[in-house]
Amino acid sequence: MIDRLASLYDRIWCVDFEYFTGASGADAPKPICMVATDILSGETVRERLWDRHPKRCPISLDDRSLYVSYYAAAEITCHIAMEWEIPARILDLQVEFRVLANGRDRTRSAAEKLALKSGERHSLLACMFAFGLTSDAAAASHKDEMRELCMRGGPYSSHELRSIVDYCETDVTALVNLLPKMSPHVELAPALFRGRYMAAVAAMERRGIPVDAELAERFKANWNDITERLVARNRDKFDVIGDKDIDQRKFATWLESHGLGGWPRTPEGRLSTSSNTLSDWAKYVPPIMQLKEFLQTVRRTRLFDKLRIGSDGRNRFLLSPFGSKTGRNTPSNALSVFGPACWVRSLIQPPPGYALLYCDWSGQEYGEAAYFSGDERMIADYANDDPYLGFGKRIRLVPPYATKKSHKKLRNQLKVAAGLGVLYGAQPPTVARAGDMTESTAAYVLREHRYTYRKFWDWRQQVIDHARLVGEFRTCLGWTWQVTGADTTTSISNWMMQAHGAEMLRVACCLAIERGVEVCTPVHDALLVQAPIEEIESVRLATVQCMEEASSLILGGPRLKVGVDPPTVSPNRFSDERGSAMWDQLTGILSELEADSVRSFGRPEQVLPSTSFG
Repeated sequence: MIDRLASLYDRIWCVDFEYFTGASGADAPKPICMVATDILSGETVRERLWDRHPKRCPISLDDRSLYVSYYAAAEITCHIAMEWEIPARILDLQVEFRVLANGRDRTRSAAEKLALKSGERHSLLACMFAFGLTSDAAAASHKDEMRELCMRGGPYSSHELRSIVDYCETDVTALVNLLPKMSPHVELAPALFRGRYMAAVAAMERRGIPVDAELAERFKANWNDITERLVARNRDKFDVIGDKDIDQRKFATWLESHGLGGWPRTPEGRLSTSSNTLSDWAKYVPPIMQLKEFLQTVRRTRLFDKLRIGSDGRNRFLLSPFGSKTGRNTPSNALSVFGPACWVRSLIQPPPGYALLYCDWSGQEYGEAAYFSGDERMIADYANDDPYLGFGKRIRLVPPYATKKSHKKLRNQLKVAAGLGVLYGAQPPTVARAGDMTESTAAYVLREHRYTYRKFWDWRQQVIDHARLVGEFRTCLGWTWQVTGADTTTSISNWMMQAHGAEMLRVACCLAIERGVEVCTPVHDALLVQAPIEEIESVRLATVQCMEEASSLILGGPRLKVGVDPPTVSPNRFSDERGSAMWDQLTGILSELEADSVRSFGRPEQVLPSTSFG
């Protein structure tokens, strides 16, 4: 493929930067140096940037130049810092390694698994190991030493800067050797789109999420005492905690008291207490949402030690794009304000003069299933105000005049059935408990769903059969997954919607950022954007337009609906209603502790900022 690349490009630059992200590791990266080698001519550019600021990038960035890197978001955020042009054509070998490995990791040899440390399976070292080039990567001990030097920050001596540039060049040399090995396995057009998305990732990772850093520090200073009081006050409501974590017997009793005796279990037979299980069920069962908020609070003893907040009050973290088998982003739950319990999101606060918008697709997976399958009834129900009530009216479970407000409970039961029963493959007993309905009603709803949306169910079976036969899934934009016999029918059928939902989000991010929308972060099927208060309406329209266009591209014409929450205008704070009760509890406890401290030590009392939301 190198010959083919050479016919398409005048220059093929392999590029790497080293940079400093502040004492917290959450400041916007400040470049230390850059090294680039043109694989065609052999020319190498070594540029010190810590104490210099060239106005122009020293290498060509036009559409006749290919920009090759490993996790390109890191390099592009340095371009943004230097106010340099963004490369027109980006090939990210880390992302392409993820494409090649997606699903194959499970068949990695024992020797390979032993050779790679946990969390490094997609590192440059791991990629080179996979292609037989381990000797070209820098020694691990030297890598650690140089990383520590970069993380220390300046001032740097001339010797230190030279050492950092030399270290940077070793990664560039690795890329030069790696590209010819990987290129025969890379499909260029989809790879360039993924590289385009990595430029968008760089912009979002650099911007970060504005938060109330002062309040976060106060929570951090009192966190152990706060969680102790929280546990004591909720012992009767959530009596599931043992000495250190969830007690299995107490948890079983609590589940039975809420009619959830069919709770998922681990392969060892224990009740599952994983965050994923709680999150899946919390979508449909309010008591589980409340329990999840409580557990995700008291379990995180170092919540505010790990939450990454920069010196400018911005929460920054790696989005870890393409981290899941569906290609979704997998940012660290510990580092992101969107990762822990929902109440933590109330720390989000726009800076003075700004407002925040939260825009998400309405019923994204439902809409995808409807349009991909071509099921006319499903499409019609999605196009109406509420697909769940539309289904209920078809099977005469709710009257024709039913609305979300008038038939809230029945709508929730239908949503539980469509979610747990259709998307997650839950059986009638489980759906009945989760939806607070009789088992016969659950069985009826699931049976009628198959009858009502026969075209969807036929398509779903064809998708599963194809995956089993071919052994591979592929989205319209080239993200692939290797299917094995260990994959369940449910995971296979869900992959199509989730993976295309991820593609949709990537397209929306690219369009929005390239059109000047200040996207702070993507959140599953949503975008959090900021704008000056006076521009918020025009930015809302622009963001919705980008998201609708993205859905149209992925679905081949149809557009999914986009919902936009009322803007959060400074000085108000962002709110997620699922965490509002816990937020009120925790801020109340913090006020009590600070008042106690004043009485005991005479320190000036800190008054909590306004907890109004908007």
